[in-house]
Amino acid sequence: MQVNRLSVKYFVQGDVPFDLDALIPVFQRWIQEHALEGLLIDVADYKHVFQGPGVFLIGHEGDYSFDLRAGRAGVMYTFKREQPGTLEEQVSRALQLAEEAGRKLEAEPSLNGVRFNYGEAEIILLDRLNTPNTPEAYDSLRDTLQAVAAAHFQTLSASIESVQSDPRKCLTVRIAASPENVVG
Repeated sequence: MQVNRLSVKYFVQGDVPFDLDALIPVFQRWIQEHALEGLLIDVADYKHVFQGPGVFLIGHEGDYSFDLRAGRAGVMYTFKREQPGTLEEQVSRALQLAEEAGRKLEAEPSLNGVRFNYGEAEIILLDRLNTPNTPEAYDSLRDTLQAVAAAHFQTLSASIESVQSDPRKCLTVRIAASPENVVG
């Protein structure tokens, strides 16, 4: 199955320990320092939107963000352009890029020790034409995403579940390692 756009999100552990305004100078500095992979272009502030997209670090190939949707804050990476490789390779790459951004955020002193749960991720398949939010589409992707989860979390006991059943929404899947396999 060909997927042209997808997002991966790792959730904050506990509450957000900083004012979201602190993200803007961090993201602006990252642009200047070329701190993350890809051509980084600008910062967009949507934190005024209730449970919205938060603060974006806009890139050419993809966007990094501190996302607030669904009432769960987290670090997100979104591929905006068609990517080479299989779906398994694309999801694995997005997981890696989101984790790299999360680790950098955790190292930022102005963010007061924010931590992310790298043992659980949400995968949002934004290409509704090729991956409609239907049980059939989920079933066709389940084995691939199970393989991604097992490889990413380095365990055979990773779980996978469909999160969103509304066909008007994007197909969203949560993958998680069993608690004994979570590194941090």
